[in-house]
Amino acid sequence: MLTAADFQSVDVFHDQPEADLAWLAETAEERRYAEGEAPFETGAKAVEMFVVLEGAFQIFTLDGGQRRPFGTIHAGDISGLLPFSRMETFGGEGVVTEDARIAAIHKDHFWEMMERMPEVGKRLVARMTDRVRESSRQDQQREKMLSLGKLSAGLAHELNNPAAAIQRGASDLRDRFSRMMPLVSSLVGHGLSPDQVEAARAAFKTCTAPGVGSQSALERSEREDELADWLDDHGVPQAYVVAEVLAEEGATPQSLDRLAREIPPEALSDVVLWIEKGLAVDRLMAEIERSAARISDLVASVKSYSHMDRAPTRQTTDLHEGIEQTLTMLGHSIRKKSLSVQREWGEDIPGVCVYPGEINQVWTNLLDNAIDAAPEAGTLTLRSRREGRLICVDIEDDGEGIPQEAVDRIFEPFFTTKDPGKGTGLGLDVVQRIVAQHEGRIDVASEPGRTTFTVCLPIEAPRQAVEVPEGEAPGA
Repeated sequence: MLTAADFQSVDVFHDQPEADLAWLAETAEERRYAEGEAPFETGAKAVEMFVVLEGAFQIFTLDGGQRRPFGTIHAGDISGLLPFSRMETFGGEGVVTEDARIAAIHKDHFWEMMERMPEVGKRLVARMTDRVRESSRQDQQREKMLSLGKLSAGLAHELNNPAAAIQRGASDLRDRFSRMMPLVSSLVGHGLSPDQVEAARAAFKTCTAPGVGSQSALERSEREDELADWLDDHGVPQAYVVAEVLAEEGATPQSLDRLAREIPPEALSDVVLWIEKGLAVDRLMAEIERSAARISDLVASVKSYSHMDRAPTRQTTDLHEGIEQTLTMLGHSIRKKSLSVQREWGEDIPGVCVYPGEINQVWTNLLDNAIDAAPEAGTLTLRSRREGRLICVDIEDDGEGIPQEAVDRIFEPFFTTKDPGKGTGLGLDVVQRIVAQHEGRIDVASEPGRTTFTVCLPIEAPRQAVEVPEGEAPGA
């Protein structure tokens, strides 16, 4: 049996008149739950407020088909439907973790409760505001983690290619150097004169002169055959392997003829092999250098994209640069579908005062959706322009388009046009919140073969914070 004393132990009601609490005790329904039982289930109608008097229960939500903990409600906390809440059904399931005793207050009694105890109404509104804020924070965090997962997968592919090239190059370098040492001993044993050594150096330099690598595949194949024949004729071992390296660097039979006139026949094979090894080492070093530079560029893009080395404040930001960084992060997904990216940037587009990390999240969600929607070998078109005090950016794909009934709901929380398990329906909701926070706007237009999302952001920062439309917790 409920008493006024039960409610006096709850912070929201602790200082209310005993007579009013006695009325509440008579009005509410006492319920007891054993550990493991569910006070409410996902999708059940939300018609009651729960005052937890003893024990605790945990709320679980379904995210992509997986059951995830949302929060725990302890003795003295309030859950369920709150006054002024628009929640109609529970978005999660409550599971008792400690034997619980709960007072359930039906929504039909909310108005009388607040008339009797106005201060309780104010406190419950504050609780609901906190609930909405926490729910919004968790939604955004979950969407960030999903975006991060996609970006991380793409970045892993982007980093793997140059990293593998460096590993492969280092291994080949070790092999080349191990073979060069015996050649050096052999060259010393041939007793070459300084002029002959200089002739070998000149041949090496000729092979690595600028511009020699501009050959078509057919031209290089023909040159390899010519060089292999020359090497066979002059007793150089592994002629086709050596010819491949020499041809790639631009060597010709004529340059080798000049070398042969300066070098004794018995030393010619070792000199040619020494040149080939030197060219291969030079090529491998250049490949390692390019790969290391690529990794360095990717790390710089990640730092710039995430703004990990900057304070989370508004900054004047080049929107084009942010979009390009996002394209770098999504590069693997773009290449996987063989998509082309067309840029139609406006002239004299000024920087925009924004939170760069949040705006990059907008580009990530919109570009990721566009990549998903575009067909194989399709096209993404990016445009920018100035409209008065706004800078507007279009992100367009040439996919099948969005049905009109879906366009009308596209920004609703948890609404998605993707297959089950492939989308949470939170991406565009988060995008809209971020854009609204910047006092901007986002629009969508779609028809078969073309879908365009347009984001417009003010050049100058708003003078005061903007209230962002938010969702509500699943039953906290």
